[in-house]
Amino acid sequence: MIATDQLDSGRRFWTPYQTGLVAMLLAVSICNYMDRGILPLLQELIKADLQLRDGDLGLLSGPFFAGFYALSAIPMARLSEHVNRVRLLAGIMAGWSALTALCGTAANLTSLIAFRLGVGFAEGGCVPISHSLLSDNFPIRQRGFAMAILSAAQPAAAIITPMLAATIATIWGWRAAFVVIGLCGVILAIPVLALREPREHRLASSKPRVPTSLGADVRWLFANRAYRWLFVAGAFMGMGNGGVGVFLISYMMRAHDRTLVEAGGMLGLLGAMGLLGTMVGGYAADRLAGPRARSYPLVCAAGAAAAGLLYLAAFAQSAWLPAIGLLLVAGIATDLKNGPNFAAVQNIALPRMRATAAGIYMLGPTLIGFGIGPPLSGFLSDAFASNLFPSTSGSFDALCRVAPVAQDVAAACGSASANGLTYALTIATLAYFGAAIAFYISSRTFAPYVETD
Repeated sequence: MIATDQLDSGRRFWTPYQTGLVAMLLAVSICNYMDRGILPLLQELIKADLQLRDGDLGLLSGPFFAGFYALSAIPMARLSEHVNRVRLLAGIMAGWSALTALCGTAANLTSLIAFRLGVGFAEGGCVPISHSLLSDNFPIRQRGFAMAILSAAQPAAAIITPMLAATIATIWGWRAAFVVIGLCGVILAIPVLALREPREHRLASSKPRVPTSLGADVRWLFANRAYRWLFVAGAFMGMGNGGVGVFLISYMMRAHDRTLVEAGGMLGLLGAMGLLGTMVGGYAADRLAGPRARSYPLVCAAGAAAAGLLYLAAFAQSAWLPAIGLLLVAGIATDLKNGPNFAAVQNIALPRMRATAAGIYMLGPTLIGFGIGPPLSGFLSDAFASNLFPSTSGSFDALCRVAPVAQDVAAACGSASANGLTYALTIATLAYFGAAIAFYISSRTFAPYVETD
């Protein structure tokens, strides 16, 4: 059990260093999500330039990125348990940002895959390192809102990326957008080195650490039923967020005839709604936490169920205004889990394995969720589009991957592509209901780990 002061610090407000720490980690995480999200934002331009299929786009954002991202999270997390986390975080941030800039030089699908593999590998350490640093500086009942602030990086990036990248891409092309976003991250990595490594200030008074194996830590974590179901819930959320989110810009451009700038603006509004949902979710989880702190997975369950219903309703709309209205509310519901989700993982874990717990957990939403969600949506979209394309016109794949000359063929391609993607996204939405059920089951046995001195 943890000492009582780790349950409640006795302070209502954060210290100046806590505030600065959260601000810096938030900036790092925003950079992480911008470098991750720029490809889905610009994929319609990339698809036309490199003559790709939706299945190719799904693989780029799915296993080719998420697989390396997830698999690197574990070694990065284990390394961070033994080295200076601040220097490690600054190094990997400079690495993934430089590789993002190099994506702008990709000449074909193969080279783009190679650069995105590198981005995914370097970014894999961001979550476990950031979360363990934050948890070492905040007691349990402050972590929900602190994690919500940190998790606000995802919706904040959804606001910033379209404003910056879509504008640059519209003026100078998609390659320039990758270069600018990447170089900004390289520069931002420098002030990260000003953070403190908490472990270095505790060595004199702390008990000697007993080295443990990765297998032992994994067995300890998955012996906890609440953690197991959090992992399952994360996998389902990853499938939903990957299967739907990666193709939202494409959906707006195809199904509702929006330009890249217009669709990017809508994505920015979705980010603002997600930011609201993140803050509400983190505050509610902390505020409603009782002795067992069940509110953390329960808030996630409510958000996932609401998101599923709202996305189903949105994709059933043929008119633009009702569709975007439902998508905006869905953005709030989807991101209610951002803070409580990660806070729940940290609250379960032993202090010595916080980075490892985050790294193992990220296998669910990334390796499994994003490994399945985006490619499944992409392949389903291609399959539906091929079936919906008039057989008398010829082959969808042969005629529609390049700009068709005849106007009637162009119209048939556009209609089949839009409807095929809409059907695929409707199916992807079902993953949110699986997440809601898993979060609820986790709450049944959820309790924070506590230890006495």
